[in-house]
Amino acid sequence: MKNFYLSALLLFTANVAAVTADAADPCLECHKKNTPGIVKYWEKSAHFQKQVSCTDCHGNDPEACHNRTMIVDAAKCGACHQAELADHRKSKHGIAGRAGGACTRNQPKTAEQQKTCIRCHDPGSSIPTIRTECARFLAQTPEMQRQGCSACHSVEARCDVCHTKHGTDLAVARDPGTCGTCHMGPDHPQMEAWETSRHGVLYKQSGKDSAPACVTCHMQASSHNVSRGISSGPRREPGAPNDEEREFMLTVCSRCHTRSFAARNLADADRIRLQSDALVQEAQQIVAGLDKDGLLAPSPVDRPAHPLFGKTLVLDSQMLYENLSSVEALLFKMKKFYAPTSYKGAFHQNPDYAHWYGNAPLKLTLSEIKSEAALLRKIDLLRKRLDNFGTKAGNPALEDVIGKLRALNEQRLKNEITEQEYQKRKNSILDEKGL
Repeated sequence: MKNFYLSALLLFTANVAAVTADAADPCLECHKKNTPGIVKYWEKSAHFQKQVSCTDCHGNDPEACHNRTMIVDAAKCGACHQAELADHRKSKHGIAGRAGGACTRNQPKTAEQQKTCIRCHDPGSSIPTIRTECARFLAQTPEMQRQGCSACHSVEARCDVCHTKHGTDLAVARDPGTCGTCHMGPDHPQMEAWETSRHGVLYKQSGKDSAPACVTCHMQASSHNVSRGISSGPRREPGAPNDEEREFMLTVCSRCHTRSFAARNLADADRIRLQSDALVQEAQQIVAGLDKDGLLAPSPVDRPAHPLFGKTLVLDSQMLYENLSSVEALLFKMKKFYAPTSYKGAFHQNPDYAHWYGNAPLKLTLSEIKSEAALLRKIDLLRKRLDNFGTKAGNPALEDVIGKLRALNEQRLKNEITEQEYQKRKNSILDEKGL
């Protein structure tokens, strides 16, 4: 009987809260009819239980919300969640928009676009305050910018990328699948590498307390600074360990492993990153050399202009994947796909991602670039020799060579000479004329 009265009291309280919310909130009447799923999701949240209404986050101007001139961003959430916002802004998530596509420097400036400039520049300054990697974003259609770029990179200013828009279920935000909606794919396969590692398999088979997940290593004690423990960063050369963050990660690993075991494995991953970077640099030098000698097709001057640097070769972090020569396309795969897969696979304790998905295709692709470069140079050398020899119709010397080669080929086709003899005599004729 006591439980019956308690349940009735809770139901009555919830109904009173709902009626009160309906009366005070101009959003609910319409949204209960038009988007009931959103309302039901919100009613299950901690926000609803604590009487945080639609207007508390969205304001009381429906038109502003419908026209998207009023957006609930991280700063709005930070009005209540101050510590979480401060942590978030210290992390790589806190610069995601700037690192992925906020720059509008080559686009017509609307009032709204002008506001975005201060994300990377001091007011009135054209000098960026942080390194901005936005060329790939600018090269895409507006549809791809929204769906393929900003959908993930808006995490800088949008808490709902991880927490969902109207719910507060921490299990959702902490689930590896939530991280995996962005941290997956050929350019950063953290999700796939973790899932198929021993850690991921144990987590799935034996439960979340049996093995580490994303938040275990990167969001200790519910911190929103997801960069904790990541040892490489802007303060040192790429790939070098940051002592403070490495110490933090060793502390995390040492809860299950010996400190020496963790240190050895992390040091291996550091070296794999440096080795991968060196292979990329080798390929980059080959491509730059081909461009210098005018051997890329299409050449930078014959393709659409780079959105930041115009008709010039760009091989750094602003490198595009559109309208490239074959060797540049191979370099992009090395740089953006295979090298990160190799060292991220190592850091996530996945041997197949470190080796067969990363290291092996990285080296195979370098071999392709070397072979293609050698072929391009051989063709260029032959073209120059022909130019020097003279290729105009009626050139007696050229006609003589062509005649001898045709006669020689006829002998080969009639089996009057062997293939070996044919190759030997053909090379002799070409060498005699400097071809």
